[in-house]
Amino acid sequence: MKEKRNKIMIVVILVVLIVLIIALSYAAFRFTGLGQRENVVTLGTLELTLNEGTTINLEDTYPLTDSEGLALDGYSFTLENTGTADVDYVIYLDNVAIESPDVKLDDMYLKYSLDKNDSVGTAEFLESLGEDGSRILDQGTLKSGEENSYVLRVWPTIEVDGDFGGQVWKGKLRITGDQVR
Repeated sequence: MKEKRNKIMIVVILVVLIVLIIALSYAAFRFTGLGQRENVVTLGTLELTLNEGTTINLEDTYPLTDSEGLALDGYSFTLENTGTADVDYVIYLDNVAIESPDVKLDDMYLKYSLDKNDSVGTAEFLESLGEDGSRILDQGTLKSGEENSYVLRVWPTIEVDGDFGGQVWKGKLRITGDQVR
């Protein structure tokens, strides 16, 4: 009887040891620690230079014809890839919140034109770009060391009837970029 009890005790000890070894091995392979150093991976750099600032502001202006709007100086900016990787980019035109007591001018009263490098843009309604937050002005791929020069013009059009005197519209450019694989 004693011999049987010793055999059971040995089996129990072996099972406990096996479970303990498995648990410790699992814990060793699953350990996660937080590093104390910052790890930075730089794949490419996309630089936006705005000559007129980050806000496009239509205040104290009046309705213009397309020919007058296309003759405006506009807002010049350059998108330059100063990194080593090619970049897919998208340039958006977003609304900027209007502070009280000003009233926001609706997009339906606005036209825009975008010149890119040597190509001259045409007059289009701002609404044709879609909803605010998803208005894409331009998109493409910019190779390392290349740049695109732009001139953006935005103006209130005389083509839409309505009273929009005293109203204000403000916009800003937003750019997203992803490394080309």
